[in-house]
Amino acid sequence: MDDFNMITLTDIHLQRLHAEAARLAEDADRRLAAAEDSDDPDDWDSWKEADGIATGFKLALQELAREAANPEPTPPAPALCYDEWRDAYRPVSNTLRTDAPFDGCMFETFGPELDAVRAADPACVWTLVSSDDDDGLYLLTGFHFVNRLGYLITERPWQGVGQLDIRVD
Repeated sequence: MDDFNMITLTDIHLQRLHAEAARLAEDADRRLAAAEDSDDPDDWDSWKEADGIATGFKLALQELAREAANPEPTPPAPALCYDEWRDAYRPVSNTLRTDAPFDGCMFETFGPELDAVRAADPACVWTLVSSDDDDGLYLLTGFHFVNRLGYLITERPWQGVGQLDIRVD
């Protein structure tokens, strides 16, 4: 059985495909009409040119399929400082502990505070971690275990793709 590779065409790919198909179809129609209008019913050159257009169309489709299968990499998320992150995502207060770090917003990694984090929308959970290189603290999107110091829950969810890292200075 033949292998089947599924590709997804974006709107841009479809627009380019449509434009290329229209251009090639118009050129092929023009050349076929010229071949039919010639005095020689065996006008090999015109038929050969029309066949070349069809081959060009096939090659254009193959190129578009290759491009769709290997799209441009997703650009990195914009870098935010902690203050911009705080203003954008709005961390909620930890009501289980009055003396919680990070302006009363950090949740612990155990007990009822961890239960509250697990009950929160996963898109609103951020993990405070220390870096392996001792170059500071970072907030990472999502629920993490390695090097975790605590969690923050935000009012607004992270809706991006991949992980966002916020350096906490």
